[in-house]
Amino acid sequence: MNRFLTAKKYILFLILLSFFLLNKSKAQTSRADSLLSSIEASKDDSSKVNRYVELGIELLGSDLTEALQYFDEAIQLATEANYIKGLADSHNALGRAYAQQGNFQESILTFQEALKFYQEIQDKTGEANILSNLGSIYYLLGNNTKALELHFKSLKISEQLDNKLRIGTSLNNIGTVYSKNSNTFSEALTTFKKSLEVFEEINLESGMAIAAMNIGEVYFLESNYDSATYFHEVALGLCDGTLDATFPLTQLGEISSQLGNFQDAYRYHQRALDISKNLDAKFELTQSLIGLAKTQIIQQDYRGAISSFEQAKSLGIELDAKNELVDIYENLANTEAKIGNYKDAYENEINAKLVKEEIAKSSTERKIQQLQFEFELDKKESEIELLQKDTELKNAKVFNQKIFIIASLVGLAMFVIISIFLFRNNLSKQKANRLLQIQKEEIRIQRENVVSAYDKLKSTQAQLIQSEKMASLGELTAGIAHEIQNPLNFVNNFSEVSEEMIEEMKEELNKGEFEEAKIIGEEIKQNLSRIRLHGKRADSIVKGMLEHSRSNQREKAPTDLNLLANEFLRLSYHGIRAKDKAFNADFEIDLDEHLPKVTVVPQDIGRVILNLVTNAFYTVNEKSKLGIEGYQPKVIVSTKKTEKGIELSVKDNGNGIPDSIKEKIFQPFFTTKPTGQGTGLGLSLSYDIIKAHQGNLIVKSTEGKGTEMIIFLPVESAEALKQ
Repeated sequence: MNRFLTAKKYILFLILLSFFLLNKSKAQTSRADSLLSSIEASKDDSSKVNRYVELGIELLGSDLTEALQYFDEAIQLATEANYIKGLADSHNALGRAYAQQGNFQESILTFQEALKFYQEIQDKTGEANILSNLGSIYYLLGNNTKALELHFKSLKISEQLDNKLRIGTSLNNIGTVYSKNSNTFSEALTTFKKSLEVFEEINLESGMAIAAMNIGEVYFLESNYDSATYFHEVALGLCDGTLDATFPLTQLGEISSQLGNFQDAYRYHQRALDISKNLDAKFELTQSLIGLAKTQIIQQDYRGAISSFEQAKSLGIELDAKNELVDIYENLANTEAKIGNYKDAYENEINAKLVKEEIAKSSTERKIQQLQFEFELDKKESEIELLQKDTELKNAKVFNQKIFIIASLVGLAMFVIISIFLFRNNLSKQKANRLLQIQKEEIRIQRENVVSAYDKLKSTQAQLIQSEKMASLGELTAGIAHEIQNPLNFVNNFSEVSEEMIEEMKEELNKGEFEEAKIIGEEIKQNLSRIRLHGKRADSIVKGMLEHSRSNQREKAPTDLNLLANEFLRLSYHGIRAKDKAFNADFEIDLDEHLPKVTVVPQDIGRVILNLVTNAFYTVNEKSKLGIEGYQPKVIVSTKKTEKGIELSVKDNGNGIPDSIKEKIFQPFFTTKPTGQGTGLGLSLSYDIIKAHQGNLIVKSTEGKGTEMIIFLPVESAEALKQ
């Protein structure tokens, strides 16, 4: 299916939706005659202008040239009568006529004139309508950025007016622009669905059908066949039997064939073919035949597919539908090759290539024409601006001459009035000066108050930051104390045991039991070895902490992230245990053995890890206090190397973070802890530290299930050093 042509058709429909519907029936002629009689009988210029506009609109579908003449007459009469509303409506209708004619440059200029008049009389509905029309024109010209800008402006005004028809139309047009790019399909679906809701609210079946078709088409392009089927069936229920029904029928046929439901597929295709033939709609018939042929290919009915493609090819050549012809030729080439007709397959491949070259050439020519169009448009706008300025200057000159004549006649009276005015003006200036002095003094006082408040704020911030640092230091100190206490306990215990064993060895020597004394001596030697081992362990802990706490070493250095994670996980755990004996939680560490060293400031990264782990232990401890049956608090710290860098994860099974506050957790002074238990600076400082390392701090959380905080450091921060 050629998606671009389909979307273009629908947006053109919506351009005209809010203003008029073309009717080519005999009733049109009778209404035109009635309007002509009304114009001749009317003596009011405003009424004549309105009738001319209505008459032109009535003839748009049958006689565009005559319609343009009536719009020109409406503009001329409205100008003479200074009827601004009539000028706005006349230019609006004329702009639509130019658009229908394909003269987009004049259409844009005319719409811009209408916009000025609507803004002058503050007609917001008319303004929204013009912005929507301009957006649609720019979309057809391929300028999607400008089109979106104008459609969003129209939508904003329509929402202020609560004009449901205009809101639904603008949303559909915005979705159409988004749907041109596969990268913005999600935005297209969102706006199309909003458009459908609005049209449903006002029960506008034509709008509902178009919105549903567009939603179904996007889902079809995403291969989401269930959703595509649902929305196309909705659209079909609203427009079945009309020309618009051929599109959802054809796509429903293709979806059914993809799912293997060939009986349904052929039923849909046949209905689309019947409607196209009955309404003599050759373009829709072409697309219906292409859809049927693709279904026949899937069912391996290659002869039938070739026949359908050949019929579509004849129509495509007649309509000069190049995009359809490319689709047809390529599918014919593949199908002919499958049945062994390699000569025909080759000819179709050549034809597809030739049409693609024509499309590429046309695309280049369109771009050149668009650039020329934009240049000419700017040029015309400049000429119009110069003409307006010239007219203003001429009017000003005439006005000045009249003023001079009047001033000469009443010079004396003006002199008296000016004298009185100057006197009163002098009094006003003196009063204003006094008020200005008072205001300056108030501003000075307010400035001093602001400076004082700012100084207090800086002082408070510094105190809070120091408080956060001291809290981290307390946790570190408690953890270090616990880590050192373990080896010291071993040293003390083995020392006491060794003293007792020395006494036993003396007794055995006195008894002459030398063999027993030797055994005791060996055990004493082993105890001394253990004492030395645990002493070294305590020494390494102290040296490691001193290394991390050196205030003069704030430079980046190759650092083993695994060791850093292991140390600060245990320090955090033991620090919390030292402050809260009732605290209990499992922790697990999963480290990548092949992790390269990272060039970072180890003290800063250690502080971040400590902060994240401490927060994780806090949240699982809080959840455990709720008494949930079977709940086991747990914190997992892991590291891994990715293609782009290194990740360190701190994961817990706590209460998680509500969606409403996820965006606030990195803000300074924001905390969910009770008053006095947190400053709200921990995550903010951690975020700043990671950003200073060109990394990123990512939060993944599900409320009620847990949170994962991920430190990401880019490849540039990692040195591929062998461990």
